[in-house]
Amino acid sequence: MSARPPIRTFKPRRRPLSDARAALLERLAPAWCLPETGAPFDPTVTFGRSAPLVLDIGIGFGDTLTTIAGERRDWDLIGADVHTPGIASTLARIEAMELTNVRLVHGDALVFVERLAPASLDGIWVFFPDPWPKARHRHRRIASESNIETFVALLRPGGSLHVATDIDDYAAQVERVCGSHPALDGGVVPRPGWRPRTRYERKGMTAGRRAIDLIYRRA
Repeated sequence: MSARPPIRTFKPRRRPLSDARAALLERLAPAWCLPETGAPFDPTVTFGRSAPLVLDIGIGFGDTLTTIAGERRDWDLIGADVHTPGIASTLARIEAMELTNVRLVHGDALVFVERLAPASLDGIWVFFPDPWPKARHRHRRIASESNIETFVALLRPGGSLHVATDIDDYAAQVERVCGSHPALDGGVVPRPGWRPRTRYERKGMTAGRRAIDLIYRRA
């Protein structure tokens, strides 16, 4: 573990769970949630196989993560989020959809990645992260130079970092940081048909915002 915790890239949102959701979380979390900290993570032990491995950072209520997991059962997916209602909702979907290729991290992804081996991920997804629109908060954006450097080290050669945002300034930051990294190649792409629309994205569309997808591959 590093001596200092990473800069918080998310806004705390506290909302109590219903009794039913609290019971569901208590019942399912031991089977499907990974500790935020601990020994080096071995995906072949957790998933019982060797398969493409993707980390989804900031899964919201898990609808996008579980939809893709159901369609791509040959992938293994780890979804991370700090917000308890979203984790509980995702666990409910995992059970209802009988998914075996998903695990969750109820905590900060930037802490969990310290358990991952270099070049162990085939993909990292960051879909509609907290925009931190105020200038004094820009250093909290997950698309910082230091975080991108961490992500690049975790990607296998040919692995991809996929960011989606409907904040033009955020997309410009991703282009600037990733475009200047010597190990990354890519940029803005047409919206991939395999990426379901998130709840946040649909709200943005109603408000007149457009989603921008950026994909960068590790050379």
